[in-house]
Amino acid sequence: MDLRRIKGLGVEKVLVTAVEPIGCLPSVTAQNSHQKCDEFFNSASQFHNRQLKDAVNKLNTDTNIIHNSTASSFIILDTYKAFMSALNEKHFKGDLQAKNPLEPCCVGLDGNSCGSVDDKGVRKYSVCKNPELSFFWDDVHPTQSAWHAVSSSLNSTLHQIYKSFH
Repeated sequence: MDLRRIKGLGVEKVLVTAVEPIGCLPSVTAQNSHQKCDEFFNSASQFHNRQLKDAVNKLNTDTNIIHNSTASSFIILDTYKAFMSALNEKHFKGDLQAKNPLEPCCVGLDGNSCGSVDDKGVRKYSVCKNPELSFFWDDVHPTQSAWHAVSSSLNSTLHQIYKSFH
């Protein structure tokens, strides 16, 4: 396992990110006009994250036995919870100027994807007027504003993790 190899290289702590709510990606929410996250896909993300937690707990137990330690070497960063928190923030949900957070800013036209051009270089996509009010740039990538909201949601957790390193 790659995490064991990283630990073997002398890295004391490894931060492992959980999977975000896949059911909230615009590529998934398009099927319901971007009105709500798809709970089936979100439950798949949650299942994955539970399996990840179990695997990381076992890895920590095994590593602690080998290194005669009680400290956790591998820590999970709950990005699922952070994304859900950010998606529900007032900036993206309640601000009348902000668009629906589940809609992408950049949308392909006529079956094309964001960034597509034809043979003559003509754009086959449209971009929203105010990307800073969008949560997603395209069908899968969050905008800078979204990442700011996600990181804000993670600040206290990251601070606690940082303190555990020292």
